[in-house]
This record gives sequence, C-alpha cells and structure tokens, in this order.
Amino acid sequence: MESTNAKAPKADTLLSRSVQILDYVATSGRPVTVSEVVESLPLPRPSAHRICATLQAMGLLVRDVNGKRLTVGPLLTRIALATLQADAQAAARRAVLRQVVAETQETCSLTVMEGDELLFLDRVESASPLRLQLFAGSRVPLHCTSGGKLFLALLPPARRRQIIEARPLRRYTPSTFTEPRALETELNEIRKERVGRDHQEYVDGLVAVAVPILDRRRRMVAALSVNGPASRVDIDRDKSRYVAVLSRAAATLGAMYAEDGAMPIGA
Repeated sequence: MESTNAKAPKADTLLSRSVQILDYVATSGRPVTVSEVVESLPLPRPSAHRICATLQAMGLLVRDVNGKRLTVGPLLTRIALATLQADAQAAARRAVLRQVVAETQETCSLTVMEGDELLFLDRVESASPLRLQLFAGSRVPLHCTSGGKLFLALLPPARRRQIIEARPLRRYTPSTFTEPRALETELNEIRKERVGRDHQEYVDGLVAVAVPILDRRRRMVAALSVNGPASRVDIDRDKSRYVAVLSRAAATLGAMYAEDGAMPIGA
C-alpha cells in the first residue's frame, strides 16, 4: 500500500507533463524542438526527452519532415477529429457548410494542415452526381489543393520552403506545380490575395477556391473551400462570388472556435 501511494505523485506528474507538452505542441502553430518545449514550459530536459519519446511511440507526436522538430501525430489528430465531430458545436458547423453548398451548389470542405498534408475535418457534398467524394479523415497533398496552397502561402517563408523542398513535388495532373520556384511564385500571389485556388492541379476536371478560418489571435487554423467540375465552375469568372460566400461562413466558424475554445489540431 505504501509503495502504491509513493508512486502516485510520480504518475500524476508524468501525466501532467505529458498533457502540457501535447498542449504546447498542438497550439504552437508550427513544429517545435524539444529545447523549445523545455524552455517554454519549463521542464527538466531529461524528463522532456523521455516524455516526448513516449508520446512519439504512441503516435501522439511525430517528427517533422527533417526529423528535428515535433508536431502533432496521427493518434492526436484522430482524437481531435472525433472530438470536433462529436461536440456540441458539430451540428452548428455542419449547418454552416450546408449553407455554403446551398448558396454555391458546390461541395464545401473544412480542412486543416497536418504535417505536409491537408486533413479533411468535415465535408458536405453537392447534390450533383459529378463530384469528387472525400470523407472526414481523408488526406490530400498541400502543393496542389486550394486549402493546402493557402496554408503554405500563409506560413513563414522559411517553414514553407522547408516543406516544399523536403521531397519532390508529385505530379497529379498536367496542371500540378512540380517545380519549387514556380510553386513559390504561385504561393506569393495567393499570400497577397489570401484566397487559395486549384486549377485542376489535384484531379483533372476539378477546380476549387479556399479562404482561411482565423482564431482569436488572427492565425489561420483551418481552410474552408468549395470545389466543383471545371465544366461547371470557372474560377476566374466565379471566384468573387464564391469568396464572398466562403468569407461569411469562415467568419461564422471562426467565431465558433473562439466561443468554445476549440481549435483544429495541426494547423
């Protein structure tokens, strides 16, 4: 009995420190080093290293593309996704997406950046039979999707280059940006406009437009987009109409995040 009581504080401390680390990494908005974790919390360096190693083994944290920094892992993302879908605000968020679909007649998606991919948190399909079906939990590339390019565009330049240059840019269609310099030029234009676009870069015949959802500190935490077939949607002609609808919806969703304290993990 005495032995159990003696171990309890240590277990409580370990749990507390683990939660502190997960919260710090998840809310930093960028991959962080263990040294930054130690300095910011603060924690003993040996303890921080051990806990981070355990959290990585569990899938709650992962190393970034260069292996030097920590970011949110797949298990933590799944937990966050399940929470977002199940909490009291889920129905209200989905109602916002449905309204976008009603106004645009095109599919609406809510996505976040996780590592070097775009993760779908929610999606409401249009009634049209001509569409690309994806579901919550689906992952797509950053460099050839409207929401992914928007996230990249609004990242600090050094972090953006790190992601772009970490591996070859895969070609999905003839329109995919596969040269880093060309993609950088595209992202600089998107950064100025703060509107992501996909001109048949991920799927032939599919185009999309995305706007940012901002948290209370005006950071981009998610992207809201509409997509449809190029035969029906002309981005150059219709973009201003879609952006107006998306921007209203993004403001509503941003207010929801501010009210309940929720923030998509991995942003």
